[in-house]
Amino acid sequence: MTFFPPPPDHPLSHAENVAAEQQRYHAFVNLALFLSVFTGLEIVVIFTPMAYAVLMLILVTLSVIKFACVILWFMHLIYDPPLLIILFLAGLVIAAGTMLALLSLLVPRDVDPELIQTGQADSPPAWSVMG
Repeated sequence: MTFFPPPPDHPLSHAENVAAEQQRYHAFVNLALFLSVFTGLEIVVIFTPMAYAVLMLILVTLSVIKFACVILWFMHLIYDPPLLIILFLAGLVIAAGTMLALLSLLVPRDVDPELIQTGQADSPPAWSVMG
């Protein structure tokens, strides 16, 4: 999936280089405007009364779209070979899996109900360096 034509067989003239850079510049400006509209939409959604699950679904969806746009254009992944995109996504999946695994280590059933009710914990044992 390429968004720009392949480079020509001959070197580009100065005017052709300027035209190509202007095309990229306008793509970045349009993307910035698109992202600002999405940010405004997120703010509107936050203050709209709706079910918590629906709110989270909408916000996560908008965030994923914004994230994809930023990594593709601002990190220039859209201009790279597909292998580099696959490697980036593999690292992202590993990081997300690690985060979810760490978050699953502390679940509500692991917390003492008495701590939740009182809001206080007993003072921890005094440990000394010497033992």
